[in-house]
Amino acid sequence: MSIQDEWIILDTNIWIFGLRRVPEVFACAELLQTLPRLRVVLPRQILQELQANLINDELKSLFRLLNRLPIPPKIDWQKAAPETVAKYQRMGCKLGDAVVSAHAEELGIKTLVTETGISSKNLPDSRAESRGPRMIEKA
Repeated sequence: MSIQDEWIILDTNIWIFGLRRVPEVFACAELLQTLPRLRVVLPRQILQELQANLINDELKSLFRLLNRLPIPPKIDWQKAAPETVAKYQRMGCKLGDAVVSAHAEELGIKTLVTETGISSKNLPDSRAESRGPRMIEKA
């Protein structure tokens, strides 16, 4: 099965770095160019983080990009269950990462793409050294 055949979550920094075309992580911008071939889920936590971190022009660019996709993104405004968030915090996730991981689990999303290379268990001690998008497949 290919990443193109399943729904995925792109972590907040993929969107931010990609929209801003940050040179150190230019692969994030390249990844956003492939969005027409992907099925993307935007959970509440990521939407809130994007709203808090993007300026108005960047938000407009984001929504223009999303509106042009042949497969509309799934937008989920439900809050992640506190017990699921707590489970990921016990595994070592910071609160925001725990919420995103909880959303992925509750939505049945098996792949979370990040710029840092967090492990499939989302534990901070297994971060990759290099920067650039990484696919995280959950068991």
